[in-house]
Amino acid sequence: MLGEIRGEVRFKELLTFHTSLRLGGPADIFVVPQDLDDIRHALCFADREQLPVVVVGGGNNLLVTDRGLRGVVLRLDGCLGRVEFQGEEAVAGAGAGLSALIREAAALNLGGIEWLAGIPATVGGALAMNAGGPDGVIADAVSAAYFLHADGTLGEFKPAPGAFASRSFNFPPGAVVVGCRLRLHRRPLAEIQKDIRARLKVKKVSQPLALASAGPVWKDPPGQLASRLIERAGLKGKRFGAAEVSTKNANFVVNRGGAGAADVLALIDLARQRVQAQFGVTLEPEIRIVGE
Repeated sequence: MLGEIRGEVRFKELLTFHTSLRLGGPADIFVVPQDLDDIRHALCFADREQLPVVVVGGGNNLLVTDRGLRGVVLRLDGCLGRVEFQGEEAVAGAGAGLSALIREAAALNLGGIEWLAGIPATVGGALAMNAGGPDGVIADAVSAAYFLHADGTLGEFKPAPGAFASRSFNFPPGAVVVGCRLRLHRRPLAEIQKDIRARLKVKKVSQPLALASAGPVWKDPPGQLASRLIERAGLKGKRFGAAEVSTKNANFVVNRGGAGAADVLALIDLARQRVQAQFGVTLEPEIRIVGE
């Protein structure tokens, strides 16, 4: 079945090159599909061999363990990287870059998703994490999501209340998100650009964008900021090896060069324990941790 894939199939591919933290071990099988049929072949192979499937978008909030992944990794930014505009809607592939989508929409005087500006994710990754911020999340704009199920059938899912949880999307087990339909609205380009610039300015000041990093690591507890709790626990700037709790934003972790996943995991465990002990708050991870 892997032989039927027309895209790229690589073995023992280092995921260091596919995550924003620039760390992580190898994937046994790494597939860059050319089309939906390639994804079907990969899913069928994984099902037959009883292997897990992990989908990688931009890899911006993903921590891969040092021993890597014993399964199939799909990177969807090739065949699913297109966006089409239909009136005041956008039909976006899961591999399309969120920033590119916002720019292309703005060029057509279409707004409504400016609050997603500056989030370094693909559309699929943003869906999986229900990405957003204080002004809204991507779920607010989604009218339909499209999935490829493990048996190769294509399905449409129209979100109902509760389909998108806080920082997650409850899609069908074993399915791969391949795209979505987003509601937009007409808006002057100048207004859209002004909002985008304002959000990017905040991101630049508050996040370690110039470094190999990942975050938010933790979901914000109700009525509180995870970054503030970690800072109050005295962990801002804390290091294990070359991994550091960011001095700009304590809810981000930075690879100062040569960090391993074990170093990052040690920081994550310390933050969880320290915040629980000092404030009685149990932090829930937002970063996705995968691997052996």
